Amino acid sequence: MTQDPSPQTGTLLDIVDSDVYTAILGRIKRGEIAADERIVDSRLATEFRLSRMPVRQALLRLVHEGYLAGTTRGFILPKLTYEDIEEIFEVRMLLEPRAAASASRVLDEARIDALRSALTSARHAVADVRLGDMMVANDQFRQIWLDAVPNRRLAAAISRFVDHVQIVRKATIIDAATQHVVLDLLSRMLDGFERRDALAVQDATLQFVVRARDSFTAATSLETPRAKSA
Repeated sequence: MTQDPSPQTGTLLDIVDSDVYTAILGRIKRGEIAADERIVDSRLATEFRLSRMPVRQALLRLVHEGYLAGTTRGFILPKLTYEDIEEIFEVRMLLEPRAAASASRVLDEARIDALRSALTSARHAVADVRLGDMMVANDQFRQIWLDAVPNRRLAAAISRFVDHVQIVRKATIIDAATQHVVLDLLSRMLDGFERRDALAVQDATLQFVVRARDSFTAATSLETPRAKSA
């Protein structure tokens, strides 16, 4: 007689699935997976010393959330079109400024100190031409205020949309001039947070997202619908 899986077995599988999911998502966010790299569940199962089931579940979860695309030969990073980018940044422009403004009303001094530290790290990284550290500091700054957003569903939605374009985010801040613009906008956001000025934070955040959109489309050579029809 076959016994039903125990609740403990199901829980353990969920934990393993979550660990694999977190590990792969971390690689995607850090830009460690190339745009044309094929991800195969059997190879990852060997790497993690697991069966294919939890690995495949983690990969399918990433597909469902838009981080990966499934193919007949494995999984790859999704190919973002001009329309995809426009839609993602349109959503970000609608959500992020208001979310940051709501965070400005509840940020405590410890989090504001953390924002100052992240901005200082970003400045040092730009001065020393350390692009990777600049990206990390930029991400840390955003995550600090996102963690303070009272509406957790809103914060989670923003994180997901940011991640979708950050898959290739190196292209958006590789230019030195853009890096200094980013530092200026982060400084404006910090000033607004320090003064609890929700409107100032909202405006600076909107400008930040607009700049990110313009840099992304310029750096990734995506064709606009008009260019395609010409």
